[in-house]
Amino acid sequence: MVTSYRQLTTHQKQQIIEAFQSGMECRMIPDFLSVTGRSVARVLSEANINTKRRNRYTLLEDYFDSIDSETKAYLLGLIAADGCVTTTNYIVFESIESELTELLKSELHYTGKVRIVQPKGGYAQHYRINFSSKIMAKTLGEYAIFPGRSFSDICYFPSAQYLPAYVLGYFDGDGCAYVNQGRSGGLVCIVGSFSFTTELSKRLNMGVVVKHHCSNVYYWRIYSRQNIKAFYQLIYQDQSLGLSRKKQKIEQILGSYCRG
Repeated sequence: MVTSYRQLTTHQKQQIIEAFQSGMECRMIPDFLSVTGRSVARVLSEANINTKRRNRYTLLEDYFDSIDSETKAYLLGLIAADGCVTTTNYIVFESIESELTELLKSELHYTGKVRIVQPKGGYAQHYRINFSSKIMAKTLGEYAIFPGRSFSDICYFPSAQYLPAYVLGYFDGDGCAYVNQGRSGGLVCIVGSFSFTTELSKRLNMGVVVKHHCSNVYYWRIYSRQNIKAFYQLIYQDQSLGLSRKKQKIEQILGSYCRG
């Protein structure tokens, strides 16, 4: 449903302003926020924002043309997990981890700003970059990152050389590790589509796939000490990549067996 100007809340008006200030074209904001074009024009006008003259951002639009490094594979996994591409070639990456957003910004040589987003309900703030790029949107589509992909049977995995970094990136974006309380062991989990999680299980030769009871979401899970150790050794081959807190969580799981 498209929201008219009279129906806009204060929060929605602020979203329009922030979208424009982050570099989004006026013509793309209506589709991105589900508002009318007149709403966008009026909100920006009332905020005394000049829509005709402003600095533009730049970035390396061909960055993902070839996945030829661990860092590229890692970032591609991150975007596959926590990013999105719209039908208007708009690319958004958002994470609660500022270091991940800053790494992507640095690698892309993106000159725009990192936006801090504060979700309602007292949740942790998110760090977002967003930009328009027909070139990169087309490239990401070749890696199965496209609008509506959650309901698609298409998934992508890189060559064996870059598989560990790609899986690490996806894990940092949409994975978690839990330590059992009061006993040894734990659980490592990655969230994704059915096609992605089942293919991940085949590629790694481990794990079970479980469907969420009330949504079209699937979980790839490993429980055994052997599988968790193998997964750890696989994804942390490159010591320069990865969130330290998630790595430490898996180390806690493995360490619990020694204590037990």
